[in-house]
Amino acid sequence: MATTFYLKHRPQNFQDLDSTEARVELEKIFKSGQFPHAFLISGPRGIGKTSAARVVAKTVNCQEKKDFEPCNQCSSCRSITSGTCLDVIEIDAASNRGIDDIKELREKIKLAPASAKYKVYIIDEVHMLTTEAFNALLKTLEEPPEHALFILCTTDPEKLPKTIISRCQRINFKRAKKTEIIPKLEKICQTEAFEYEKEALEEIAKLSDGSFRDAVKILGQVALSGKITLSAVVETAGILSEFNPEEFLKILAQKKTKEALTWIDKAVEQGVNLRLLLENLLEKLRLVLLSNFGVEEDSSAVKEISLNPTEVRILIELFSRAYFELKNAVIPQLPLEMAIIEWASMDDKKDVSSQETKKEKPPEGNGEAKASSTASSPLQVEEVKARWSEILEKVKPLNHSVQAFLRASRPLACEGEFLILEVFYKFHKDQLETEKCRRIFEQAASSVLGFPVKLKCSLAEKKEETSLVDKIQTSASPLASEEDDDIISFAEEIFNKGGSLQ
Repeated sequence: MATTFYLKHRPQNFQDLDSTEARVELEKIFKSGQFPHAFLISGPRGIGKTSAARVVAKTVNCQEKKDFEPCNQCSSCRSITSGTCLDVIEIDAASNRGIDDIKELREKIKLAPASAKYKVYIIDEVHMLTTEAFNALLKTLEEPPEHALFILCTTDPEKLPKTIISRCQRINFKRAKKTEIIPKLEKICQTEAFEYEKEALEEIAKLSDGSFRDAVKILGQVALSGKITLSAVVETAGILSEFNPEEFLKILAQKKTKEALTWIDKAVEQGVNLRLLLENLLEKLRLVLLSNFGVEEDSSAVKEISLNPTEVRILIELFSRAYFELKNAVIPQLPLEMAIIEWASMDDKKDVSSQETKKEKPPEGNGEAKASSTASSPLQVEEVKARWSEILEKVKPLNHSVQAFLRASRPLACEGEFLILEVFYKFHKDQLETEKCRRIFEQAASSVLGFPVKLKCSLAEKKEETSLVDKIQTSASPLASEEDDDIISFAEEIFNKGGSLQ
């Protein structure tokens, strides 16, 4: 059976590591001749974290080291490369996350290595361990045997206890840049004697979304068709050349709804990848937006798309929401079709354009909201209150936790494009003001009300101390239904655990 393409071209020494900053940091450590007993390697998926961990394992155990690089020829290096070394143990924390697994590790680590100099434990997705398992691991990290080396890998370092992080040498892998992905692809093409077009490699780098692994996988798929051409990449990725994003945006700009829906229907019939199509549409809208403000990264690609900044912003919000909803859609194209219909149902372009002249007017003074709406505001607090339940229902499929926090607040006033919510507990306010929560609410509210909405929060005056459930029940919005017991329980659970919104 042929070796999987991305495994065949996996980095085998520090020089081969694709992430520039992480490679430099690791080289600096091992050039010094001194290395810690524990590493924490963090970064997004497909970026080379586990590959780097294996290179470290080979380096500390290499019998014929060249400077600080593993030789990849000695018996130790070969066994680690093939995955047969008994002294290099890889653990998937997602499957071995309990305290019993870590206790077993603690017992075995006391034993001397079978053949290598160091016993190396590579724990992948370490953030998946339970609290009890973390406590057990901490004891081992505090007093490790001299022959032991730990390499913890994770895509979510924020979930690790600070006590664990503080005992590790941290190496951060960042999302791959095009300038890092393209040279890797070129090197593989040269090694495999593939003919390739530079534009094809650039498109693969774009489709990989900052992942070296995904880029190599796509290259391997395209290679099956022979020469690495742009048309082959486009075909493999499911974006057929006849479905040009610029043409689709021109149709939307002219509000030709039937034509736009037909365009999507044909694209689906031809097997177009809707996720990648939306990514392309959002990229084109970004270019249109920048060109409207005189920033021309690639104006030739969007010069014929007649959309003003407000229209572009609305389309970006609609397509971003559709992109988010794709993975759970019963009918794949439905989120995109709904976005098109919602766009078509808005006021004509003249009315939408008039919003450009309205200035944002954020709350003044200490941030406390005023009790009445500004007369010239496109938002009216009475309308928001009347449609509050619709907004909450719009938020629910996006994030039920955000909906829970919103149910313990109420619309207070409108100023310009800002909707001021009165929030009854500081924890709720802090969560709603995070970038993630704010964007989810603004997206839902803008969709329901038909024009851009921005969120501001105002903390309600403190009442007499009562229980949490009483506080929520007596202070919550009168617009909330009587069937909110599940929301209250959810909020109470968060407070009691001292947790935060994920």
